[in-house]
Amino acid sequence: MGHRPVLAFLRMVVLERPKGQMNHLLMRDLALIVLLTLAIPMHFDSMSLIKTGAQARSETFLRSVALGNRSQASARDQIWTVLANDTKGDGRDPSLADAAQLSYRYDSTQDELWFRVTLYGTPNERVFGVNIAFDTGADESAKMNWWGANKDFRFDRLLTVWVTKADSGYQGTIGVGDAVGAKAKNFNNLLQNNLQIRIEGDSIIIGVKRTDISDKMKMNLIAAVGSNQRWNDDIPNLRSATLDLTAPRPSRGLRELDLSRNNLHFPSQYKTLAENRPPRIVKTGSGHQVLILIPGVYSGHDTFARFIARNQSRYKFYIVTPPGLDGTPARSMPPENSSYGELNWTRRLERDVLDLIRKEKLIRPVLLAHGSPGSIVVDELAIRHPEAIGGVIDVASMPARFFPSPKDPTGKMSGTPDERVEFVNAFAQKWFKYVTNETWESNNYPVEMFTNDLGRGEQVRQQSEATPLEVKIRYLCESMASDLTSDYGNLTTPLLALIPGFNDKFLADPANSSYKIVFQDRWQAFSKNPKVQLVVIPDARALILDDQPKLADDVIAAFTTRIGYLRAHVEYIRTRVNFQEASNEPETETPVLQSWLSH
Repeated sequence: MGHRPVLAFLRMVVLERPKGQMNHLLMRDLALIVLLTLAIPMHFDSMSLIKTGAQARSETFLRSVALGNRSQASARDQIWTVLANDTKGDGRDPSLADAAQLSYRYDSTQDELWFRVTLYGTPNERVFGVNIAFDTGADESAKMNWWGANKDFRFDRLLTVWVTKADSGYQGTIGVGDAVGAKAKNFNNLLQNNLQIRIEGDSIIIGVKRTDISDKMKMNLIAAVGSNQRWNDDIPNLRSATLDLTAPRPSRGLRELDLSRNNLHFPSQYKTLAENRPPRIVKTGSGHQVLILIPGVYSGHDTFARFIARNQSRYKFYIVTPPGLDGTPARSMPPENSSYGELNWTRRLERDVLDLIRKEKLIRPVLLAHGSPGSIVVDELAIRHPEAIGGVIDVASMPARFFPSPKDPTGKMSGTPDERVEFVNAFAQKWFKYVTNETWESNNYPVEMFTNDLGRGEQVRQQSEATPLEVKIRYLCESMASDLTSDYGNLTTPLLALIPGFNDKFLADPANSSYKIVFQDRWQAFSKNPKVQLVVIPDARALILDDQPKLADDVIAAFTTRIGYLRAHVEYIRTRVNFQEASNEPETETPVLQSWLSH
């Protein structure tokens, strides 16, 4: 009740002050924000007092424009749904806007559609151009083909923002047209100056009444960016994005981003692992053969527990947990502008493993990794430090996926390592930085991938998802940026890949078809190297050691026995050579020595 005099004054300032002086205009704008934020009922009989970049066309939309400041503040905190992503550098002119992402949000209370066109780089807020072409389902006779790169797309409605910025707001060609208008170069022939336009960071935000586009709730669309005079880039480049405002929120494949997040930094209260501290290392087992075990992001907390219990007397185990997994503290996050191609966390873990080998005076141990990041660690060590290890075992690991070159519009030519890294760096900033936990989980591996025992699989899935999102994203991005394909051909360290075979019924399901590509097919490219041994474990999913314990144990035992024999034989021959040198006996390097030393 005590606010009534203030509110009465604010109403007077907003609705009754004359328009003569700038300070009065500013006072009205500020007062209006207060009234609207407090949800005070108002009559907009004097809406001419409220200015935006362009005059609106209807009383209803005028009110939404008047609420602009409030809408802008709330929109920044809203969730945006991604419709399409685009490759960096595929525009016609590198000096003009380059589209990265197209997303939207729908305000059902106002029946407004908001589109967010995100760019690589910062928009030129003084001069820019955006088009959004819609196929609303009209007759083909009412449509025309888009004139940009995505020429097969046919549209019947076109939103146009070709503008320059003036003191009063954006000016230029603003509005909605149809195919008839577009053919006549009258791009806003249906509605003019009916859009809300603003720049937020790397994005151009455009608001429009849904009914200004269509009376339907489902439509297909593409977007294009450039200057206010020239087209430069489409998103998507092929086909179109579908916008269905009646569709239920999906449980799988959610594409929501929260712009208030930053997953590339830890929260201020997160305690990281000091740089001079090792990760958690557990030593167990009484055997003579040394196995260094490295769990992965998706292998669960106790992925090796049953394997260790079955083989306590055969091996001496060192379990090295990558920092950040299984409730352990992660390393400090590298600077946000650093490249994922540097593999900061992964290579720090490599140094941790080498430090362990030196500290414990281990003689060429066998390294066993269950997925990323450990798989990259052990493979890089095999390639770059073959003198330190006897062999590596990759359990359910996925070699680098095929990455198409952005320069090849057909998508058939493989990208270079630099192109791969550049893509990951950019994608992290546009997607992973803002992705929500719900979006992450709905796009992540389903329970069916983990193991034949779905109860156990759900337990492991939940354990994996309990890892902080920032940690999972960091390891994933470094994995995406890594590509050892060209190095496997020169590998001199024995490598055993235990590959989940699943079964025909599982792989026949279209939802599971990709597992054959990522788990099985990608390994075949390295099968010609005699140092690489590929063993497909039938009727086993990602948790091979649990699904087929005896078969997995036997294959691992045969591999480690061979490695142990080779190491013992090499040490024996080297001892003989040293003895001969010390006693001045003639040097006799046998063919056997030549063969085993190569291992």
